[in-house]
Amino acid sequence: MRKCFRSLLLHRLRTFLSTLGILFGVAAVIAIVSIGEGAKQETLEQIEELGTNTLIIHQRSPPEKREETGLKNTSKGLRWEDFEALRQNIPFLRQSVPLKNVEILIKNALKQLSPEIIATTRAFGESKEREWLNGRFLCDLDQKDQRLVCVLGQEIAKSLGNGGHIGHTLRLGDAHYQIVGILKPTSGKTSKNQVMSTRDLNKAVFIPLGSDVEWGSSMSSGNQTLSEIILQFEKGEQMEMGTRLAKKILQRLHPNDEDYQIIIPQELIQQAYRTQKTFNMVLGSLATLSLLIGGIGIMNIMLATVSERTREIGIRRAVGANRSHILRQFLLETLLLTLLGAIFGVCVGVAFSVLIGQIAGWQTVVTVWSIVLSLLISSIVGLCSGFYPAYRAAMMDPIEALR
Repeated sequence: MRKCFRSLLLHRLRTFLSTLGILFGVAAVIAIVSIGEGAKQETLEQIEELGTNTLIIHQRSPPEKREETGLKNTSKGLRWEDFEALRQNIPFLRQSVPLKNVEILIKNALKQLSPEIIATTRAFGESKEREWLNGRFLCDLDQKDQRLVCVLGQEIAKSLGNGGHIGHTLRLGDAHYQIVGILKPTSGKTSKNQVMSTRDLNKAVFIPLGSDVEWGSSMSSGNQTLSEIILQFEKGEQMEMGTRLAKKILQRLHPNDEDYQIIIPQELIQQAYRTQKTFNMVLGSLATLSLLIGGIGIMNIMLATVSERTREIGIRRAVGANRSHILRQFLLETLLLTLLGAIFGVCVGVAFSVLIGQIAGWQTVVTVWSIVLSLLISSIVGLCSGFYPAYRAAMMDPIEALR
């Protein structure tokens, strides 16, 4: 009795170990697909935030090659005149937004938050939904009269306590700005899978373009520097033509200087998709290899099972079972064994995906099709690995099996 129990226990343990390859293979497939889908979802959220019909022009330093070739650096960076030229010469623009990052000494409660001080115009507020703030955004008179008013992000307003309400003043440098609006909480969070830089509006302070002390000249002079220009087109189909026009205008205004960078979110998204696809293919190949190794383990177990159940096969053949019955019996057993490991693998893969999201801070999305795909692949691997043992059992001579 003890010997039979030990033999049964060893058989169950060997069966469980044979499914580990399938288990880990399915878990790897679920985890890889969930990470890839999470990265895809983050990418879609970023392009929705930036806009599928948006063109971004950043100011940057000229390349160092100019000094090596002895060319004189005449770069003035992005200027107000660049913004006006783009706005007036490019048709079908929905919005054109100038932005300038202002360096102002922050004190007291805002010092630890490191807020981004952004000088901009009314157009930035119009590019967003109306429900995105309490109070009002900057207007044309704020810019024209260089009023000392500001709009705060949600975290900035909370950090100021009672002083972070509409009507109170905020000290930026040596100037006191009156708070006229407070942004509602946004999803502008930093991500490790991020493919492009997006602003965290919760930690931003908006002031009228020209109100900071660094300007000191009228808006019509065209000498003011800008950090960024955002061009928003009416339709996504107009992006290609608008991009060509923007490049020609900037090349005419900056003939000898590469002091700007044109960023097209759609191109960045496509590049990220290609990188993600390659990444998923490599890791998917490793997961498939794990499934194949698990299939080999199941094949070995089934071959051993066929040898141990030789008498059973002979008895079944003697009482009328034909070869197809024996073949279907062992294929069904192999399929059930594989599906058992696959189901446990799905549970482990889902748990591992959630764990990755919690520890690494990545967004993971477990989809139904990834679970169905992993079960389908494991079933195919199980049937293929169990076919030879089942065929071997079906081809046994019943007389030799009984002997």
